[in-house]
Amino acid sequence: MTSLSIEPMEQQNRSRLSDSILMANNLSKSFGGLKAVNNASIEVKYNSITGLIGPNGAGKSTLFNLLSNFLKADTGKVLFDGKPIENLNPHQIARQGFIRTFQVARVLSRLTVLENMLLGRQNQTGENLLSVIVNQGKIRQEEKENRAKAMNILESVGLAEKAYDYAGALSGGQRKLLEMARTLMTNPKLILLDEPAAGVNPTLINQICEHIVNWNQQGISFLIIEHNMDMIMSLCSHVWVLAEGTNLADGTPDKIQSDERVLEAYLGG
Repeated sequence: MTSLSIEPMEQQNRSRLSDSILMANNLSKSFGGLKAVNNASIEVKYNSITGLIGPNGAGKSTLFNLLSNFLKADTGKVLFDGKPIENLNPHQIARQGFIRTFQVARVLSRLTVLENMLLGRQNQTGENLLSVIVNQGKIRQEEKENRAKAMNILESVGLAEKAYDYAGALSGGQRKLLEMARTLMTNPKLILLDEPAAGVNPTLINQICEHIVNWNQQGISFLIIEHNMDMIMSLCSHVWVLAEGTNLADGTPDKIQSDERVLEAYLGG
């Protein structure tokens, strides 16, 4: 696998008031009379790979939506990198280095793989109308650098040969790889992965796991929803369990696998 150099994280070069990049407390969300998430809390340490599991309907994806503010919580607080974010819009959260993916990979099918990657780059000079007029040289240089970075990332995930193919022609697993790769264009600090192994063949799952470990070693933290228990237990240092919208258990993978409450609620024991 090609090694990918990721720009140093700001968090690695400053003292921290907390060892957690993400802390959420007492999050709740109701839809009509149904409480999808009920006073749930979760924590992700810096430079960790953390898992979130639970039976279908446990509220995992809703919790992801609350953390990233795709849904507004009824109650609760969220701190990212030491700062409250529950009142920010999703794009504002993303600009701080907090990125998420979705169960069904979201790619622009009628754009090429490379064009999808370039859309992930934020705060480009060319986004400002005045800069288009007065900073054309800088814009061209940025475009050159962005293309080089995008191709480097695509090479690292084995999609470089697909760079000029339409994203709609990719397999489901390749789309997931593209969505994950696109997050790296933002220089993320934390990535929320929503079921990265769903619908993916075993060989590609192994590749996805390798990429996650590689990117984590370069300073990116992960919170992962996944039903593939082998993947969660092998990747994660800490696992949170959600059931009926609320916290059931959390701990190391070994602790979670031997917890009778988890076996009963999630694994059918």
